[in-house]
This record gives sequence, C-alpha cells and structure tokens, in this order.
Amino acid sequence: MGEIPVRAFRRILRNFERELNVQNQSGCCCGITITQCHTLMELDIEDNITLNELAARIHLDKSTVSRTVESLVNKGLIERTIPKSNRRTTLITLTMEGKEVCNSINSGNDIYFGEVLFALPVDLRSAFYEGFEAVVNAMTKLNASTRS
Repeated sequence: MGEIPVRAFRRILRNFERELNVQNQSGCCCGITITQCHTLMELDIEDNITLNELAARIHLDKSTVSRTVESLVNKGLIERTIPKSNRRTTLITLTMEGKEVCNSINSGNDIYFGEVLFALPVDLRSAFYEGFEAVVNAMTKLNASTRS
C-alpha cells in the first residue's frame, strides 16, 4: 500500500528542509547564524523598521530578535536609530557593510537556486513556482490564524 498523500507531502518537506538547511549553512556567509541571516534579508527587503515589525516578519519573539539585533549591531552590520519624532521607537537599518553582506548572500543563493530551477523541465517551472507559492501562502494563512 502506498503512502498517505499527506505523509508523502510531509516526507518531501522533510527532505526539502534538510537540503535547504545544507544550502543555508553554505549560503549564509561572514560568520553569521541563520537567524542573523534572515534578519539581514528582511532588512534588505525593507530597511528602517522597528524591532516589533522585524519580529513579526521573521516569526520570532521580540527578545530573540532583540538579541539578534544586538549581535548584528556589534558586528557593524546594522544600526539602531531613535527618530526625533517618536523617542519611544527604535528603527533598525542596514549599514553599508550589512548591505554588502546581503549582496553576497543574495548572489550566492541566486546562483544556487537558479541552478535548481533551471534543472526542472521548462514546462514544469511555472507550475512548480505557482504551486509552491500557493502552499507557502496556505501555510502562512493557517499559521497566522493560530498565532492570533
């Protein structure tokens, strides 16, 4: 008897997680952790955000993100600023060195995942991308409803 479709899907996801972990270990350079890497990548997408916004985006608690931010400040990759308009807020921004690290991470991962995607048959690429995006969106929606 074959695998139950949900279990087959979960098996594939576990294999994907393992392969992604291997890539994450090699794709995050400069002696930074995966959490630090994800923090930098979020700031690369939208810079100048608050700690609360950053914590919500990477789905970690504020204290974990605060420690991560502190370590990245100490490495000179991000900086914190307090706007004059609201002294109770702290904004987090990439430094020039942080932007360079992001560029390096993006370049290496773009090459790797480009090779992965181009290894797929041409007629499957679009369907894969749409299907994968739909799965991630469904997971995000489900997880958001359980976090509320």
